[in-house]
Amino acid sequence: MGTAKERGEPLAKLSVDDFPLPTLGRRLEAIVDELEFGRGFGVVRGLPVDKWSVEDAKVIYWGIGLHLGVPVSQNAAGDLMAHVKDHSEGDLDDPNTVTRAYRTRSALPFHTDSADIVGLLCLRNAGHGGVSTLASSMTIYNYLLAHHRELLGIYYRGFVYDRRAEEATDEVPYYRNAVYGYFNDQLSCRFYMAQYIESATARSGIPLSDIERYALRLFQEIGAMDEHQISMKLQPGDIQLLNNNLVVHGRTAFEDQPGRHRDLLRLWLNTRKAREYPDDFAAFRFGMPKTH
Repeated sequence: MGTAKERGEPLAKLSVDDFPLPTLGRRLEAIVDELEFGRGFGVVRGLPVDKWSVEDAKVIYWGIGLHLGVPVSQNAAGDLMAHVKDHSEGDLDDPNTVTRAYRTRSALPFHTDSADIVGLLCLRNAGHGGVSTLASSMTIYNYLLAHHRELLGIYYRGFVYDRRAEEATDEVPYYRNAVYGYFNDQLSCRFYMAQYIESATARSGIPLSDIERYALRLFQEIGAMDEHQISMKLQPGDIQLLNNNLVVHGRTAFEDQPGRHRDLLRLWLNTRKAREYPDDFAAFRFGMPKTH
């Protein structure tokens, strides 16, 4: 961190050369291989975040992220690192809210983020709840193929999602994205927040059919089967990393306690070994355009 701090530059202007990690760098390269070509997720443990200021934690986490891949913007403000915590902006299930999921304390169903890799560094966990859940979207697909083959066309066509007020003035406030796509002999998944699908119906005027609602519910039910999911409560100093092409994630609702407010730092990354597929398969894979 010393080299980076001496530069005194904003995070976005720092490069991987500002974070020489001769030993850890090799380990991070192995993690990239596991994310791209292995199980698609991993946890790095033991960062002494209790000894660091939040700003120092951001610098160190940014350096680790640069060794893993290229950070991309996460919202219309152009933020490259975001705090995943309760911003007291309302409940995610409120049909009138435009808040993003990461800014609430609501339970989150299985979903993917936009970039290939999402990393979460736990600064503080919640007093109650906030348990992370993971499931293989490839396993979900294989289950669908074996038991509900007739529904696969719905997932390939995808769903319409609410932009949550992060569109430019000349853009429509919604977009369509496929759940599954098969490119270059590889199956990939993109399944964004179910609540964004629900709220998009009013903004787009495109209703959900009964069979589409069933497909949405079924995806969650398959992922939540005991044999298909794992759960973990991240501890301070843990970094959870997962590949959105292969893994869906969620969390239970959480409650903060006085002096103990859940706070995770999020990075969206694309690795230098990322798979290739059409740009229109994964909306905002290379970052959300800055409109604010």
